[in-house]
Amino acid sequence: MKRITFFIISFFLFISAGILTARGDWVKRDHRWQLRGPWNWELSRELPALNREFNGIDFGHGHIAETLLKTQDEEKIEKARLEVLDFIFSSPSVAPDEEQMSPTYTRMAWEIQKTFNWAHILHRSLYDLFASDKVKDKNAAYRKILADYLSKPEAITTHRLDHHGKLWSFSESKAFRDKFPKFNSQIWVYHWLQAAVYDVQLMGGTPKQQEMMPRIIKYYHSNLKTPPTEWQFMPMFPEVAPEFTKRYPEAAAIFDNLHMLHDNFDDILSRPDLYPTLESKREAIMKVLPIYLYRNHEPSEQFAEYHEKQMMGGDEKHEMMGHGMGMMDMGVRPPSARDVLFGNASDNKSQKHEPHDTGDAPMPAPKLDVSGQEPKTEENPEVHHHLKHH
Repeated sequence: MKRITFFIISFFLFISAGILTARGDWVKRDHRWQLRGPWNWELSRELPALNREFNGIDFGHGHIAETLLKTQDEEKIEKARLEVLDFIFSSPSVAPDEEQMSPTYTRMAWEIQKTFNWAHILHRSLYDLFASDKVKDKNAAYRKILADYLSKPEAITTHRLDHHGKLWSFSESKAFRDKFPKFNSQIWVYHWLQAAVYDVQLMGGTPKQQEMMPRIIKYYHSNLKTPPTEWQFMPMFPEVAPEFTKRYPEAAAIFDNLHMLHDNFDDILSRPDLYPTLESKREAIMKVLPIYLYRNHEPSEQFAEYHEKQMMGGDEKHEMMGHGMGMMDMGVRPPSARDVLFGNASDNKSQKHEPHDTGDAPMPAPKLDVSGQEPKTEENPEVHHHLKHH
């Protein structure tokens, strides 16, 4: 009896320490926790409405992955998109557990799920840091957070990769964008918010952020209601958050790489004709993932062809935009955070990226109510039943 009990306990301990992939391999099941510091949880305390928006975003990626693994039916994909909007507009106070809502995906490719999760934790740590008035030397804290992130094997490289070129030219590339443009654009809107928030945070302390952030959220909501399908390429940190990119280039590169990896992943799941089985999907994912996890990316190494191609001639503006001249061919581009705050972007449309006039006075921002939410108005209803009929 004791032997049977010992075997059962040992078996469940083994199960809890690993996860079975689509190939039947066991992968170590370990979770990362953010670096401890006085900035921890400051976003939820100081900017609770924004924190709930990020909780909603956390649901979006996992839900579409699980849905794409089960179906390519347009009506079912659209239903999944609306379910994500329902969740976002419910203003969730707690982030969802991706393993519970996306069990097939997390078992098929646990390595990429860990990569996504660890980068999302970096996002949260930095939002906490810049929301905190307790930390005076934010640059030093940033270096600690970044070093902790990069110390883990699933950390994404700080080297800027060729998103617009080589990484957007696989056999499956653009499949998700072209097959399901609304859902794709909705995901790019998430990425726009994640970038724009940083530049707002760099404009001042907590009171200033509380004053200005509602306008960013309002613009984000307007694009959720009418996904900007005119965007043909994902938002990039240098164009949406140029100040953050200038001051913290490593993190900006990590997040652009992360968002490109999301696009690669969704494209693979959108091509069952190329990858009909879980095993073939996993194999395709595991060919792409090492490009993002490789640390140094020196010109002589095996992934040299995936390096960012800089524009010749030293045009600083275009180099900051990334990918050289190619970005000039992307048509309508998302506005920067400053474009939205200073009135150069409409509330429900994208526009071509134009330099902003830093001398303009900011437009009045909506005030937060006592709960940290933006007051509900006819322009900004937080009820998704309205969205379904929009």
